[in-house]
Amino acid sequence: MPYIMQAAILLVLGALLVQLLKPYPIRKWLGVALLAAGLVGIFKFDQQHVPGFDLELLALLAVPLGVVLFVTRRRFMEVG
Repeated sequence: MPYIMQAAILLVLGALLVQLLKPYPIRKWLGVALLAAGLVGIFKFDQQHVPGFDLELLALLAVPLGVVLFVTRRRFMEVG
């Protein structure tokens, strides 16, 4: 699968995850897990592929997704 198509699919899935995932604890811990897995994956996976996807690209996109989920973890909390 072309590199740009992989990136587009992963970005759409990440955007859906950010928009649809509402519970605070799940957002927090999934953000921490994606951030940690992405950082490990950047240094661990070098040109390895899972059927259809490049693991290095997946790791590179997991880091900002984890940061966004962690930073916006209180997005759906009620004020007051």
